[in-house]
Amino acid sequence: MLFSAVPAAAAERILGLVSLPEVFGAAPCAAFEPQDVALHAAPADSKPIAVIHVDQNWSFAPHGGCEGLKVSVHRGTAREDLPTREFDYEAPGAIVLERRDGWIKIRLHDGVGWFKPSPVDRFMPLSDLYEEFVGVTAINKSFTARLASTPGMLGGPILPRVVPEQPVRVAEVRDEWVKVEVLNNSVCSAANNGPPEVIATGWLPLHDANGEPSIWFSSRGC
Repeated sequence: MLFSAVPAAAAERILGLVSLPEVFGAAPCAAFEPQDVALHAAPADSKPIAVIHVDQNWSFAPHGGCEGLKVSVHRGTAREDLPTREFDYEAPGAIVLERRDGWIKIRLHDGVGWFKPSPVDRFMPLSDLYEEFVGVTAINKSFTARLASTPGMLGGPILPRVVPEQPVRVAEVRDEWVKVEVLNNSVCSAANNGPPEVIATGWLPLHDANGEPSIWFSSRGC
């Protein structure tokens, strides 16, 4: 049986990532003035429940290079890491679970939080992330399923099964489905195995039953 188009944990499915230059800077090692990001229990709540705060800014060596940026979520006297995923080389973004009325809901280490994005914050939906990282995308480690011949189809022809970490190329994202070209090997192993060849094409649910993306990309290439 194929996955339903609507994941069981639809309310907590990952929609994409959001950049936060206020706490991570515009780019790795870029000098910036940190600003706290207030987190709320719901959109438009007046009182924040926590803040994303820069505990330590970049330190720059005399002859180049930088190190030391530390960012965490503060709830009163408690402090926790902010869950992130990279959208580019050493460029972390917060994990977006929902968007509503100009507010963004992100995953926290313990629970969730809403914030009102500033003009410099950039939301990147899964479709944009997949389009940008063509060639270094693969089936997620926890995901297995058969390809569907059409989006939303629960039966029909028996198509090949994809397995975790199998390389794919994204052809299209439509609603809660993603069309992939399954490759015989990754572009990263092309030197030894030859250029990747398409061995199957079909549709997969965009998310698994836990709301995690069925495929993901390497932000650092090979």
